Amino acid sequence: MENINEQIRIIAEQYDIDLSKIKGSGPNGEVTLHDLEAYIKEHYFPKVKQEVKIFGIRKVIGDRLSRSYREAVHVTLNMEVEMDKIIEIREKLAKKLEKKPSYTVLMLKCIAKAIRDFIEINATMEGNKIMIYDNININIAVDSPIGLITPVIRDVDKKSLEELLSDYQDLVERAKKGILKEKDFVGGTFTVTNLGMFGIDSFTPIINPPQIAILGLNRIVKKPVIKDGEIKICNVMNLSLSFDHRAIDGAPAARFLQKVKHYLENPEEVFEVE
Repeated sequence: MENINEQIRIIAEQYDIDLSKIKGSGPNGEVTLHDLEAYIKEHYFPKVKQEVKIFGIRKVIGDRLSRSYREAVHVTLNMEVEMDKIIEIREKLAKKLEKKPSYTVLMLKCIAKAIRDFIEINATMEGNKIMIYDNININIAVDSPIGLITPVIRDVDKKSLEELLSDYQDLVERAKKGILKEKDFVGGTFTVTNLGMFGIDSFTPIINPPQIAILGLNRIVKKPVIKDGEIKICNVMNLSLSFDHRAIDGAPAARFLQKVKHYLENPEEVFEVE
């Protein structure tokens, strides 16, 4: 019994849970391991929106792709996006917030809005089931003393920009100090990785299993673009989306990427500046 209590204490510490706030079902109201697991599932894991059984043609496609690719079942799409408007809105938000928000955080808000429009990409694939989630919990690839890790920010679409900036800064700081906890890695539904700061123009992100997609962000660079029949110098960036072809086809994945592009190029639909 003492070992079980110690296990409960250790797990609760990993999730910063005050055990006194959990209604226990054990003797004299003690919190059991089952109580703690139920609490963690309720507060740290995404709620399932839809469960889709894979069968018929989709199962045949999945089986064939698995056999064909074995270890590499992902496909990557690249798309160019103009970043002038988001650069402008960043300056306006900097005045409002009295500090410059990072491009990564601004792009996270745009990505989350696109995911809400195409919720089928907010999913995991386990066995013959695709689990589509209602909560948009985005894993962020962060460089740390132990290598590249992917802690999660929950409910990105529901958070205000201020909340998101605070959560992102907290995660990055704790990652660099090596003091992240188990709660920081569970419940992710989609992953974003940014290599722009390293001067990367395009790459093939590796899917974070069991998720079905990951979006890579690249460097912002000035280049000539033809607009309205004229050559103009614009700030552009490539988006690199890797997805599991067993779970989603190229056309819907491309439409999702187009929606991300739309919000990045029309950030006034995402952010309130005035």
